[in-house]
Amino acid sequence: MKQLADLHTHSNFSDGLYSPIELIRLAERIGLGGLALTDHDTIDGLSEFLKVETKIMRVPGIEISTEHEGNEVHILGYFVPMDSAELNQQLKELQLAREKRFPKMVEKMRSLGYEIPDESIQEILKGVTSPGRPHLARVLTELGITSSIDDAFMRFLATGRPAYVKKAKMRSIDAVRLLKQVGAVPVLAHPLLIKNIDLREFVSALVDSGLMGVETHYAYPFYPTEEDHKRLSTAIKGLDLIETGGTDFHGDDHEVQLGDVAVSLSTIEELRDASR
Repeated sequence: MKQLADLHTHSNFSDGLYSPIELIRLAERIGLGGLALTDHDTIDGLSEFLKVETKIMRVPGIEISTEHEGNEVHILGYFVPMDSAELNQQLKELQLAREKRFPKMVEKMRSLGYEIPDESIQEILKGVTSPGRPHLARVLTELGITSSIDDAFMRFLATGRPAYVKKAKMRSIDAVRLLKQVGAVPVLAHPLLIKNIDLREFVSALVDSGLMGVETHYAYPFYPTEEDHKRLSTAIKGLDLIETGGTDFHGDDHEVQLGDVAVSLSTIEELRDASR
């Protein structure tokens, strides 16, 4: 696996279970050669991620939650500059939106008759700069209200469920433009999760705004069909996009494990070259 890289992971600075250092040590144990940290709407974990002594090739990244025609769309950014005032200001606004949303979800759960102790919330959010639904899902599971993280989403937290609260998001095109402008490499994450749109038309519009890659290898919660693969292949054909991939690893509360989906280390070099 030393020639492979997992380019989609999350730490406890957003909604992952492991610290950036722990992610690197885990990657070393399983023999990965490369790793990207792509926390949701925050780059606060990148300093720790990059300062660790290791032979693993590391990519400082981010995953920005965006919206397009009512669809939630995630845009990955690779080789993100940590000192960009423009990027940091936008991320502060996104984090504020997350902070405002979280207590509203907790109150919705309480209004449904479930006891959610303040202590449980404080514990799960300790050290977190980008709170999200997975944090509340873990609390619900720990309290025995749900049987698993997936159960928490299906019953309460997914779009349209009783405790769902919509979060303010950037437009997908604006996120791509921002990342490109600050020198990062914008990549469309898990495109097969985007429903009810013409994927080719959407990807082409993002390319016009600066999109440089698409995540073609991903640990989907379903088994992509031949039709799914054809749809994605058609969407990116001839657009000269870098093809990336990763697990979207969050921790042991998800079935997928670090490195289960990986791409060649040469992909990191492609991304590095594109960022220059």
